[in-house]
Amino acid sequence: MSKIVIIGAGSVVFSRRLIADIVLTNQLNGSTVALCDVDPEGLELTTRLARRLVIETEMDIAVESSTEREDILPGADYVIQTIAIGGREAWEKDLNIPMKYGIVQPVGDSVGPGGVSRALRILPVVVDICHDMEELCPQAMLINYSNPNSCVCAAAHQYSSIKVIGLCHGLKGTHRQLADYLGVSFEETKVLAAGVNHFNWILNFLVRGQDGLAMLREKFDSEGVPERMRVSASLFRVFGAFPVPGDVHVAEFLPYFLNQEADRGEKYGLSLMKAYGQSLEHWTEIREHLDGDMPVERYLRRSDEEAIDIIAALETTGRDTRAPGDVTFDAINLPNHGLVANLPEDAILEVPAIVGPFGIRGICVGDIPYGIAVMLSARIYQQQLTVEAAMSGDRQLALQAMLLDPLVPSVEIAEAMLEELLEAHAEHLPLW
Repeated sequence: MSKIVIIGAGSVVFSRRLIADIVLTNQLNGSTVALCDVDPEGLELTTRLARRLVIETEMDIAVESSTEREDILPGADYVIQTIAIGGREAWEKDLNIPMKYGIVQPVGDSVGPGGVSRALRILPVVVDICHDMEELCPQAMLINYSNPNSCVCAAAHQYSSIKVIGLCHGLKGTHRQLADYLGVSFEETKVLAAGVNHFNWILNFLVRGQDGLAMLREKFDSEGVPERMRVSASLFRVFGAFPVPGDVHVAEFLPYFLNQEADRGEKYGLSLMKAYGQSLEHWTEIREHLDGDMPVERYLRRSDEEAIDIIAALETTGRDTRAPGDVTFDAINLPNHGLVANLPEDAILEVPAIVGPFGIRGICVGDIPYGIAVMLSARIYQQQLTVEAAMSGDRQLALQAMLLDPLVPSVEIAEAMLEELLEAHAEHLPLW
């Protein structure tokens, strides 16, 4: 069976969901899970939890772990990476330094000054992982969860020969939210969406075979827009498609919702994200369960992450001719290559895809509404500048990427903020 490597496994909250999905997937019986993280304490805790979950489910799954990825990559079939260079402390700098210049970012992990800063730190590391994979497991697929997801996938595609896809549960989360809002079950609805990660657009929404977008308009008109959808609903009213994955991410892609006229987001109920990553409370809770031999059933439930479903589909349809046919997923980050006709050819897009015996193939969407294509194209080209800056260490390109972000108001602020971010993250920026 397959060998699944998780790099960044010390992120115990996220990793436990992936591990639970693995041990609850019968198609992966007989597989190996190999865990890697530079943080030995987090890695030790995740490894103990993984072995406990294997015992609880009586699955035939081997668990390995190492702080050195060279130890665990040989023989890998899939490499799931969830790293965040600098962790919570670096993320807080990405938010707080721009805030000194009047720039509010609710999340700051994909776009905005924080997204550019994060990309400068993480992209060279991800490409190094890809180069190790080229040597140690060249046929393996990299499944990326790290942000900025679009930039990470673009860098991996452009600077290595490794197969890579990007995943995010954002579309599924909004899909569920809209179904709940309309009072129907998730299973009675379908979506067609296309865009870029954290700025994807639901172009069609079926509810029991009927036009769900029309239902949303009617309910918004009759009952008002819920607080948590004010940004997305305003764009839906103008552009006719519903952006995902929620106001805190969507607002960062445009200048209108976080500027002075919008009271830095207060007008739309936006504020700085209060929690990101894992807290000490999560660590303490899991350690108490493991140390006290307490039941861990609460961790044995399927998540909304789709990495393991995709792996299971590839394993089943690719190796068993008796298996069912292709499986469709609503949102996988892939190179465009004509899937959306009026977006840049080599862009990394979040689109529906088919997983089957021939691998992962994006589904052709065709043209999307022109106004949405204009917004997406501008962001795609700006993120490509960010990729080139991160991989070259070129300050001028980094300054251009920063200045072209719609949250940045002036050349002077872009220059000062970039230098301050580079200095604050110097230990994680060897190219600079």
